[in-house]
Amino acid sequence: MTREAFRELVKKGPVLLDGATGTNLQKAGMPVGVCPEQWILENSEVLIDLQKRYVEAGTDILFAPTFTASRIKLKEYGLEDHLEEMNRKLVALSKEAAKGTNALVAGDLTMTGEQLYPLGDLMFEDLVDVYKEQAKIIAEAGADLFVVETMMSLQECRAAVLAIREVCDLPVMVSLTYNEDGRTLYGTDPVTAVVVMQSLGADAVGMNCSTGGNVRADREDGRVCNDTTSRKTKCRNAGADRWSDRL
Repeated sequence: MTREAFRELVKKGPVLLDGATGTNLQKAGMPVGVCPEQWILENSEVLIDLQKRYVEAGTDILFAPTFTASRIKLKEYGLEDHLEEMNRKLVALSKEAAKGTNALVAGDLTMTGEQLYPLGDLMFEDLVDVYKEQAKIIAEAGADLFVVETMMSLQECRAAVLAIREVCDLPVMVSLTYNEDGRTLYGTDPVTAVVVMQSLGADAVGMNCSTGGNVRADREDGRVCNDTTSRKTKCRNAGADRWSDRL
């Protein structure tokens, strides 16, 4: 999908994204603590059935289940050497669910769970490389666009978008998570996020899995609309967020 085609798509009206995948997979039997991507590959019919039902309900864009399939996250399960194979197969599952329909498939990237220097040991350039490795595989596997979602750090958003732009020119949606004060965990407000992401080439910017920032962000909508050419995205929560020691 070209970026121009994406812009034309959103001009036609609301574009519906898919639903809460993780919670529905847990309802279908996925245990807590397992590698979600490995479980999905071992139970592929569950994911395909879920995403087919999303398409039947009107979904325009399915999120491929590559959410935590980066090298850093897969290493936690000793699966980092299977990164390419897993990402290709995960994209293929969503493409199978979308087969015969107009639904698009977005490659899904998120935070790695490691903090950037100086708060942590991960250097910005190394994080770009981590995202770049995964994004290249996803693009080659046939994803129509990308979504960078559930992001708490603007710096990590920057790294992900820069990485995607280094490997392809597919459309990119970026979605951050906001706290009750209307800012991300690292203090970024919605307007700043939109301006920075637009400057890096994001095609849509929005929010998901927020704990109350929806109210503040709604108040910022006027400023965002007047200050950006990027489209806005907004996703509802599947219940209230809770802190966990894992992403």
